[in-house]
Amino acid sequence: MKWGREMSLFEIVVEPQVRRRRVRRPLSGKKRAASLFRVWHGLRELNDEAEHLGDGELVHFLEIARLLVEDKVAAEASGIAASFDEVDTSRPN
Repeated sequence: MKWGREMSLFEIVVEPQVRRRRVRRPLSGKKRAASLFRVWHGLRELNDEAEHLGDGELVHFLEIARLLVEDKVAAEASGIAASFDEVDTSRPN
């Protein structure tokens, strides 16, 4: 079977997709405090689990992270509890 003309190759050019990021607006003070509290409570739970596993190095790391979160809360405490000592932490939000 003969073709009357040569077959041509098509080139497909794909432009890379530019990933568009959402513009993140800063959280309000109340939402930021709630978010920090959830992080702090999660660190407490991870710390309890690390203690249960007997991993002293991980316990130490998680305690430092928890203290850093507490310091962040204390530094930003305007109208919210200055320390988690004043908040009922018996259960998460």
